[in-house]
Amino acid sequence: MPEGLEVLVGGKVDPSFGKVITFGLGGKLVELLEDVAIRVLPVTEDDIRAMIREIKGYRLIRGYRGEPPKDEEALVQVIAKMASQFAEDPRIQEFDLNPIVVYEKGISVVDARIIVNDTPAPGTARLNIEVPPEIFYPNSIAVIGASASPHKVGYSILRNLLSFPGNLYPVNPVRTELFGRKTYPSVKDIPGPVDWAVIAVPARLVPEVMKECGEKGVRLAIIVTAGFREIGGDGVALEEKIVEIARRHGIRITGPNCLGIMMPHQGINATFDPVSPRAGDVAFVSQSGAIITTVVDWSLPEEFGFSSVISVGNQADLGFEHYLRFAEQDPATRSVALYIEEIQDGRGFMEIVRQVADRKPVVAVKSGSSRKGRVAASSHTGSLAGSYDVYIAAFRQAGVIPARTLRDAFNLAELLASEGYPQGNRAIAITSAGGFAVLASDYAEAHGVDMVDLPEDVFRELNAFLPPYWNHANPMDIIGDADATRFAALFDVLIRHQDFWDIAFVIAVPTTLADPAHIANEIVRFSRNTDKMVVGCMLGGDSIRSGLRILRSCRIPNFSELEDAFKAVGNILRVRTAPSGEQHRLPHDDRCPGGGR
Repeated sequence: MPEGLEVLVGGKVDPSFGKVITFGLGGKLVELLEDVAIRVLPVTEDDIRAMIREIKGYRLIRGYRGEPPKDEEALVQVIAKMASQFAEDPRIQEFDLNPIVVYEKGISVVDARIIVNDTPAPGTARLNIEVPPEIFYPNSIAVIGASASPHKVGYSILRNLLSFPGNLYPVNPVRTELFGRKTYPSVKDIPGPVDWAVIAVPARLVPEVMKECGEKGVRLAIIVTAGFREIGGDGVALEEKIVEIARRHGIRITGPNCLGIMMPHQGINATFDPVSPRAGDVAFVSQSGAIITTVVDWSLPEEFGFSSVISVGNQADLGFEHYLRFAEQDPATRSVALYIEEIQDGRGFMEIVRQVADRKPVVAVKSGSSRKGRVAASSHTGSLAGSYDVYIAAFRQAGVIPARTLRDAFNLAELLASEGYPQGNRAIAITSAGGFAVLASDYAEAHGVDMVDLPEDVFRELNAFLPPYWNHANPMDIIGDADATRFAALFDVLIRHQDFWDIAFVIAVPTTLADPAHIANEIVRFSRNTDKMVVGCMLGGDSIRSGLRILRSCRIPNFSELEDAFKAVGNILRVRTAPSGEQHRLPHDDRCPGGGR
């Protein structure tokens, strides 16, 4: 065939998300650059166009350095037909069209390989039963396996629950009293109703305890005990047995092999974590208990709060999709952060998280990005679409914002909880430090944030009160002698002219002329009087802490590293912006609890 632009299209079956397709440059470039786009099937032609335009090499398709553009629409049609056949034929396990040569008019599939199997792999969908949201608002909790020994998990859980305002019942067959509370030999002996049972007895005893919980009418069993599916063999059978008992009695299960659940707004710490988090706006759902204990410990000096913290454990019954549904309707939750190692039913997860993310922002950290963790696939393009890459593509496809690190995830979750999705990509930056104005431009370009030009009428208003030697550009350097009054006057202009920008970065540094508390109050006022995203970037150490306290009390997130702010916003913009006319923000009167300014 004549020379042209070589691309490839491939497909594979991902163990979590099912059939996925990949697209990228063909030949040696795909191995060198690994510039591929991935989508979970099914896809529309619009999805395919977005996929093609997503790769860095799209400039070669569009026409590069005087070359004419290639036949993009013919490429869309071939990918659509192959994706449709792959999705509809259960025998096809992988395929590889490599290379496809794209010309100015038409394309040619030069080489193809399709791998079939007459016995397609069975699905892994969870039996998805709706969970009534009130199950997560208990009036009574029993701790089964409560102990007087500080070395026992049951001791830590009971101690943590002493502040629970509802009815708390220790269960221990050989004790009559623990922590000054009457103790019962069995959950069936408790006189009143029991909503939650936190189970911390040896694994072999859990089935009998579950039967007693069923007879008592317990709604949710939080099984912190390990020794189930995660150990294989007999543990798998034991987990299946407790699930069967739970289904028979209408009990829902968190775990087993989990840390437990924290609901700070309800005074609930049903875990064996030694510390309890502050109440806040972010729901954190994690597949690792150790990650939870670390994050909660980190959150206290950072004054970061949570609406709920949930350890999913083995997900024998309740899984990520159920906790997402809870977070969606929970009035205390404004955004959701997930730590994910593996999703059992990827398609079910995508369907639910897409709906949740339309109402409340969802951020996710997925572990397992290293090559060592990838399983080799039979086809060349199959190996390019590693499991981690499929997760990230699926997240973005469903409106979930992926984050590389836990700190990035909570920066994103806090920003979105306060400010909601931005309406667009047009950004402005305000600072009194010239160096940070230059860095803001660099970081904006690096992370896909568009620093817009200032309109003429805005220039005229700014020139009326700013020093004549301000930089007359965006980012706006309003000179190092700026005090809170100058920031306030500039904010007033931007409040009047909200039509040309979507995101504002406010960058303040320590000076002898600018009181951090006064600057912070003006940032709060600015945020409260716009429907746009305002990103606080008060930079420095101890000298700005008074300002940080004000921002924190008024739920305005602050980034102590300037690039982190632009990276966070860039990550959001890569996935979604708010639908036209729709905002996911805190109501103005909710921003400063206690009547702060």
